[in-house]
Amino acid sequence: MRAPRPAPAAVCARAAFALAAPLAAAAFAARAAAQTPADTSRPAAAPPAAAAPAPDTAARAQAAAGTTGLAPAWQLLVGHSYSSARALTQPATFTVEQERGQPLYTVLDAAAMLRGALADRAWLEMGLRARGGSARPPGERAYGAMVRMFGELDPVLVAAGYEYLADGHFVVQQPAATFEVTALGGAPGLGTWVSPALHVRWRPWLGVAWGKGVRPYLRADGEWTGGRFEAGVETTGWLVDGAAVGFVQGDVSVRLVGGLFATASGEAGRAPPTFEPEGRFGVGLGFRLGPT
Repeated sequence: MRAPRPAPAAVCARAAFALAAPLAAAAFAARAAAQTPADTSRPAAAPPAAAAPAPDTAARAQAAAGTTGLAPAWQLLVGHSYSSARALTQPATFTVEQERGQPLYTVLDAAAMLRGALADRAWLEMGLRARGGSARPPGERAYGAMVRMFGELDPVLVAAGYEYLADGHFVVQQPAATFEVTALGGAPGLGTWVSPALHVRWRPWLGVAWGKGVRPYLRADGEWTGGRFEAGVETTGWLVDGAAVGFVQGDVSVRLVGGLFATASGEAGRAPPTFEPEGRFGVGLGFRLGPT
């Protein structure tokens, strides 16, 4: 059944999302394979030729997975969005739905990103994304492109970039420079699994966007995996024209085969570039290319 929307066009949507599983921490070649995997927000890399880090730097090296000597590796990733490592590892989805006596409606959520290492502790991401479909009115659709660079400045990870966002009719356009910061470690599950037996992790980001004004924001995501099952949530809060607005999305998925998933997901709140209120819940199929 189609959920009511606050926009004039009374249609509903289905969206599907999924989550990521870990990459191994390359800096612990002999030891980390049996311990906590690395944060998937970092590019894959070959094992370092240098010796393992000293004990006092081991936790941060595991969380960062970007120690001296890592060889550059470029990856093409396909997922739900490029807003975070969590969102990128949700499957890209295209859903077709119909109710009796009504035309077919579609929902599209997809992103593609190229990621690669620039130096020992720095990497680059470039991506495109689409949030569309006929089930969404133009104000809820979004198309974007971005480029951003990450750098590890112990004890924090920083990201600087530029993003262009537009609504479905390209009437509302928001080019903006962005800057984000997060801690490399220090809390259980921050960027890495809590333990080999408990695959739960989370990451907060504090950021600011400079475009048509200054817009600070706070984003946090968390995920859990167990066998073929994955679940997670991502939420972002912005300060827009002196008012606080937010958007949250969550999903549960089951891997069917390869990068194909069956997913159930929901979202609610106000998202850029128009920050119009919206909400939906749906089930469907999704596809992911990248970290598994």
